[in-house]
Amino acid sequence: MKIGFIGAGKVGTSMGKLFRQHDVTVTGYYSRTRKHAEEAAAFTRTQCFDSLKDVVDASDTLFVTTPDGVIARMWNDITALPIKSKCICHCSGALPSSIFANADEHGARVSSVHPLLAVSDRFSSWQQLEGAFFTLEGSCAMEMEALMQQCGAQTATIHAEDKARYHLAACVVSNLAVGLSNWGMKLLEQCGFTQQQALAALSPLILGNAQAICEKGPKAALTGPAERGDMGTIQSHMQCLDRTDQALYALLTRKLCDLAREKHPDRGDTALRTYLEGLS
Repeated sequence: MKIGFIGAGKVGTSMGKLFRQHDVTVTGYYSRTRKHAEEAAAFTRTQCFDSLKDVVDASDTLFVTTPDGVIARMWNDITALPIKSKCICHCSGALPSSIFANADEHGARVSSVHPLLAVSDRFSSWQQLEGAFFTLEGSCAMEMEALMQQCGAQTATIHAEDKARYHLAACVVSNLAVGLSNWGMKLLEQCGFTQQQALAALSPLILGNAQAICEKGPKAALTGPAERGDMGTIQSHMQCLDRTDQALYALLTRKLCDLAREKHPDRGDTALRTYLEGLS
């Protein structure tokens, strides 16, 4: 397998370094911003290509690691070149491999290869990718599974129609968790905490909760008033919130009630549920 990269940002540079560390042949990088391709090639000790044609000709597998909004446009350019028998991949969490439209007409196979990880740095995130979970989908998913497992990654294969739901799952536990953390900080600031104090105070709680979830699962990690069925505490929380935030708190707490019911199937929660449904 000879892998070329179209796009030399954080994901492309990190993936290329990961492959090189595991003795996978990487031909090099092409980017419309040549400086980025030069930097990625230097970091991975591969080649900087002058044109899209050059990287396509040199590679039997291509990773399109551009921003999501550019992938379809780049595919249009790729299809003007000979790509028969090549495997074309992207690393988008939200887009299915079908973004490479009519690939079979060009004799190409396609896949999405998404790392379930926030890739934050071009030159250090590759180390986290070694233990990351990659979700695969598309007609060359089997080859990508073997490739990623060679690199020490865990993999799962899903159907194209599940990509949006899959991406939603990732956003719920990452992006939405960031929003909830910010909400908690703002509430402490309303109590007189500085922003720095709020972050310092909540960090052990955030980290400890995340560790408990990862080690034991959400059900065993659940604590708090919803887990106890503590209506009085939840009502006191509601008094601190405006109507919009009350509705959000109620919806989230109903999710916790579902989990608490799994944890304590013999405990009744009808009154609490009725109260929350009236607010959400």
